[in-house]
Amino acid sequence: MSYNQPAKGFPTGNNQFSNDLSVSIREIFYAYDKRDASDNRSAQRHLGPSEIGTPCDRRLAMSLLGIPPVNPGGDGFAAWLGTQGHRGMADIYQWADGRSGRFAVETPLNFPSRLVPRGTGDLLDRKLRCFVDWKFMGTWSLKALRTSGPKPTYRVQVHTYAYGAVKRGEKVDRVAIVGMPRQGASLDEMYCWSEPYDQLVAVEALMRVEEIGKRVDQGGAAKDFPTAAKSECRYCPFHLPGSSDLNHACPGGT
Repeated sequence: MSYNQPAKGFPTGNNQFSNDLSVSIREIFYAYDKRDASDNRSAQRHLGPSEIGTPCDRRLAMSLLGIPPVNPGGDGFAAWLGTQGHRGMADIYQWADGRSGRFAVETPLNFPSRLVPRGTGDLLDRKLRCFVDWKFMGTWSLKALRTSGPKPTYRVQVHTYAYGAVKRGEKVDRVAIVGMPRQGASLDEMYCWSEPYDQLVAVEALMRVEEIGKRVDQGGAAKDFPTAAKSECRYCPFHLPGSSDLNHACPGGT
């Protein structure tokens, strides 16, 4: 086929060359997203604050059991956009800080947990005493944040970051989740949710993980742990509809 001829059956390009280029970009992007590198969050090996707020005990147990993921959750493009957005906001606030010490950006944090040992918090505003977590959201997720507040995973995550900051001597009065419009054209579409910092939110989440970890250490298998609602399964790395082998994958909640 001539590269100048329209590509039939290839919705990603207007001719064969365009389609071949599209396939190449996808392949390289997928390989990059799955690389095993220290700066690749997709390759993380331990539980982090972004995971421990899930309502699903089985998801946490399967992570602790070391079961390999079976659900890639798409091609990773949305997560990549989020990573680039976080880097951009870090650049902005490092500039805004101007060595004043007001802002702590991309702060490494430690937690008193063998299973959730560390994490990296997005932003601490020392003047406002507020810990901020950026979320780059599509239209539906941003609307849900406005109308219903954050998902449990997001709320636990930001309180856990704040907890780590307090443990290292910082003063935190509030936490905030800032929904940035991934599909928008203006910050007019941004939405900020906040509430008072509550240490108990983080402590209870970490204790829950430790309890699940103890049960796993005592021989607990994936089947011994309950699932959450089916709506939580879409992006679960262990979700495989119809699976009958819980040592391999989970068919999902009900």
